Amino acid sequence: MIDRQDRLIKAILFDMDGVLIDSMPHHVSAWQQVFSEFGVEIPARILQEKEGEKARITMLRLAKENGLDWDEDCIDELIDKKRSIYRKNAPRGLRTAAKEVLQFCNDRNLKTAIVTGSVRRNLEWTLSEEERSLFDVIISSELYSESKPHPRPFLRAADELQVPPPNCLVIENAPLGIKSANAAKMTCMAITTTLPEDELRGADYIRPDVNFLPEIIDIIEKQ
Repeated sequence: MIDRQDRLIKAILFDMDGVLIDSMPHHVSAWQQVFSEFGVEIPARILQEKEGEKARITMLRLAKENGLDWDEDCIDELIDKKRSIYRKNAPRGLRTAAKEVLQFCNDRNLKTAIVTGSVRRNLEWTLSEEERSLFDVIISSELYSESKPHPRPFLRAADELQVPPPNCLVIENAPLGIKSANAAKMTCMAITTTLPEDELRGADYIRPDVNFLPEIIDIIEKQ
């Protein structure tokens, strides 16, 4: 019989874009601006559905799908350009709902981590040093080789937090992140801040926003 303590949530692993910060429209716009210079129109939904993968993977995939033959130097230059466009327009600071949830986590002695497909520079541009200090662990894309939907990003966070995967709850807003959490054997709460509920079906729980976390924790603790 599994001990109840083995099922309790002890750590919350947050995706960043679209979860902690309202940044997805700005990422989408930056990608679209880069490709528009080559006469290619990228629908927002394609970018939203693949949120969580590393920028190089996104760039290579979109280039191939649109018949663009770029060498490595060109790809590096365009990735830097995309990130520069994003930083010029990205909002700064945690969303209000995220601040409320972090206070809840602190009150409940839950460990916290950011697990993002973004590079550290983007993260530091968006979140202040004080806001970053609210998290026990920060995993940016430089810290893992296999990106979401591979479980590695979330497993790296669990390892650094010293919390077993079954005791971790992931908050995500995109299909790749949900698949990554599932592969890591973690509970997943998806929020509809970016995509509709029917595209988040792989999650254990689906709610409108992060501030529904206390309700989910209560449900899990009563099981």
